[in-house]
Amino acid sequence: MEIINASYEDCHQAVEKVFRQFPLDLAGKKVVIKPNVLRSATPEEGITTHPSVLKAVIREVVKRRPASLIVGDNPGVFSYGMNEQAFKVTGLMEAAGTYYRNLGAETIQMEINSPFIESALVSRAIMEADVYISLPKFKTHGLTGLSCAIKNNFGLLAGGLKAQTHKKAGNPFNFAEALVEVFALKVPDLVIVDGILAMEGNGPASKDLVNLGKILAGDDPVAIDTVVAHMMGFAEQPRTIKLAAAKGYGTNELSDITIHGQLEVIPGFKLPQAEPHGGGSIMDSVTALRPKVNHDLCTLCGTCVEHCPNEALTMDEYPTVATEKCITCYCCQELCPQKAIELKGSGSKN
Repeated sequence: MEIINASYEDCHQAVEKVFRQFPLDLAGKKVVIKPNVLRSATPEEGITTHPSVLKAVIREVVKRRPASLIVGDNPGVFSYGMNEQAFKVTGLMEAAGTYYRNLGAETIQMEINSPFIESALVSRAIMEADVYISLPKFKTHGLTGLSCAIKNNFGLLAGGLKAQTHKKAGNPFNFAEALVEVFALKVPDLVIVDGILAMEGNGPASKDLVNLGKILAGDDPVAIDTVVAHMMGFAEQPRTIKLAAAKGYGTNELSDITIHGQLEVIPGFKLPQAEPHGGGSIMDSVTALRPKVNHDLCTLCGTCVEHCPNEALTMDEYPTVATEKCITCYCCQELCPQKAIELKGSGSKN
């Protein structure tokens, strides 16, 4: 895999190098590019794939004369009607141009090898693509540890099915298994990670950003996540990576990954939660966290209440979490437009 120094002004040079290192035969092929579009957010917030990276990838793909090119995602949880809005606000609609499609508009039913989600409606465009290119962000994630190559494939599921998956899984431990099986439905042929503006802390919609200045790329998504987790400083690999490797979807051994470029742990990088103590696991640490509403930032918009898959949030004077119903999916924290929901220990106060 490649780790390349880059900025948004010159990222086309890094992307050109990626396509030289990982040559794809695209002539006459159906190609789909999937950026990470969590929700409506400006490029400066670092929540979504930057439009400059998408534009550079489109340029390289078009050079290779595909039969067709589609650019899209399934952002949010219930956001069938918000897809176009999210793409416009992020600047990705302008970057995608005529290649944009709502990936949730046409779906096919797929069986999934998971006890938590037996079948689901999945994006037809991605499943029928000859070549699938994934453009995730270099971000932390309060539920899965990190949001990168494996997590970006959750966008294969159409709209509200994401919330149903969270509810059926019931906890982060089970959700990791469901997520890996969704990932396996269509493993990307090439992953290009926007690590120019990275996110630390309680991602995937954190206020804490790092000017990392990197583009990472490779044809093994599990290896990509392995390298990203190492750079973030995880003492224990997130469960999604370990599961994906155990099921044969890629490698999670750093010693087996050929890396061109400088691999280093980012000094002082803030993980989604404190490292577990007393022999506990990352999952123990994750499930000890609960959403807490910052009253100074909350605008009472109700987005968190609307998108809670287990109806654990109700609107009182401010949104209130029923701890006994919370399945720690953190959809509320992901989708809060004001970043007013923080993840804290269950004993913390608002």
